[in-house]
Amino acid sequence: TMNTLTRSFAAVLLLLTAAIFFFSGCAPKTSGQVKDDSSLTGISEELEPTGEYTGPKLRVGVVNFQNKTPSKKIGVGAAAADILGTILQKTERFIIIPQQDLTSIMDQQALGASGAIDPASAAKMGKILGLNAIVTGAVTAYSEAEEGSDLLVYKSKTQIARVTVDYRIVDTTTGIQIAADSGQGVYEKKTGGALGLGSKSSYDADLRDGALRDALTKAMVNMLEQFERQDWTGRIAKVSGRTVYINAGQKTGLQVGQKLLVQELGEEIIDPQTKVSLGRAPGNIKGEVMITGFFGKDGSVATITSGAGFKNNDLVRLKP
Repeated sequence: TMNTLTRSFAAVLLLLTAAIFFFSGCAPKTSGQVKDDSSLTGISEELEPTGEYTGPKLRVGVVNFQNKTPSKKIGVGAAAADILGTILQKTERFIIIPQQDLTSIMDQQALGASGAIDPASAAKMGKILGLNAIVTGAVTAYSEAEEGSDLLVYKSKTQIARVTVDYRIVDTTTGIQIAADSGQGVYEKKTGGALGLGSKSSYDADLRDGALRDALTKAMVNMLEQFERQDWTGRIAKVSGRTVYINAGQKTGLQVGQKLLVQELGEEIIDPQTKVSLGRAPGNIKGEVMITGFFGKDGSVATITSGAGFKNNDLVRLKP
């Protein structure tokens, strides 16, 4: 009888062990993906550097997104800006201005709360930081759900985060909004293990950031199309005789011998009814300069080859 009990216990133990192998693969598992995750659909590959883009790179600032989620999920707006900035940086087509610099300028110049960018404040930030464009927006929806299952000796839990992000791109020269769209993202985190081991699932920032990264990666594909239509511009920082200094250099992608058109900053047009700036009218072309060298972190030196009357803050554009 003792041998019979021993054999019975061994059989049960063997059955349990087989079940553990079947359901769990011998170890707790964690994964984070969904069927339309940008990393699985191939969308993210469209944003990978191709080596074909030679510049010049647009200088872009990403302002903290407004938090318009009903639950006011803590940190979701700042996280959206950080993640978008990283995505932009990885394309190797932009110079991203650090968020702390943007925040400092907004505070110093009293330009309003995060996301509240109007034509006047966009133009001022563009002038101070040499920006070509500002990306801002809002996180309008965020939710988390948890699902669980208990299959004999295998337990699992799944946390799912869903997010909706609205964004807009503002030209800092004209103050005009050049694009607006939205993106939806979803991310799930699965945990599971045999006999309850490893089946505990608790919130962490990866869940929130995974959903945001998914939404913003999808949105970035559309953003790139809008940015490609955006003309690059720089500004004259100083004029000294026939020499001018420009707030863009090697880092931007300019080259020695390259010729740039110099254009005056057009007149700001104010709506007569709302008294709100409508942007700037195109300014007159003053002449041309040619890049002769570089200085500092990202500046260039140029010689005036034609025209006159150049002054600080005049625009420089690529010559067709």
